[in-house]
Amino acid sequence: MEFGDRLKQLMKKKNLTGKKLSRDLNISYNSIQEWLSSRMPRDPQVLKKLSNYFNVSVYFLLYGEEDPTSLISSILEKTEIHTGLYEITVKKVKTK
Repeated sequence: MEFGDRLKQLMKKKNLTGKKLSRDLNISYNSIQEWLSSRMPRDPQVLKKLSNYFNVSVYFLLYGEEDPTSLISSILEKTEIHTGLYEITVKKVKTK
């Protein structure tokens, strides 16, 4: 699935038109039409605006799946990690 398809799905979930999205984000309607048909935003700030507006990650907008680093972070938040000091003993051994 391409960027435009993901954007269409997100807009459909919120029952949005391109014009409404354009007004809400203060982005030209022509830009939104281009994103829906063939291109994706080149400006990282625009991607961030879209991700905040739709409450999804930028990674999701670009790749259509959840960001693997956020998955790892959520696992680490739920996991206790114990570290400790281990004593190392060196013994002299007689050789034959």
